[in-house]
Amino acid sequence: MDDWLFDPLRLGVERAEPYAAKAEEPAKLPLGRQIALYVTVVLGIFASSFLDSYRAGRMWHLDWAALVIALLVGIVLLPGAVDRHKLNGQKEELVQFAVVFTYGMGWQTLLGAAIRAVTGG
Repeated sequence: MDDWLFDPLRLGVERAEPYAAKAEEPAKLPLGRQIALYVTVVLGIFASSFLDSYRAGRMWHLDWAALVIALLVGIVLLPGAVDRHKLNGQKEELVQFAVVFTYGMGWQTLLGAAIRAVTGG
């Protein structure tokens, strides 16, 4: 995205010559850190499910379907949660993991609101 002036869908115009020089590439996340962030996203998904059950006054239990869905949703959410602008290395570790955890917690609320908006319920 650094090669474009404005490109939310990669439909923009290439930058003019003065902007064409590439900035220094940020360091890649090590595999161990990626796994830790993925586990944090999945824990956020489980925390959201737990809080929903608690608010409804039901007993929370983990079943295989919820586990598989949480693992798949975690893979989908991870790129957005680990965007280099959010985890730029200048923020504290706890803040970085808190951002990723909130991504996991927020997806069910966002999906539920979207379904209610579409169905009118």
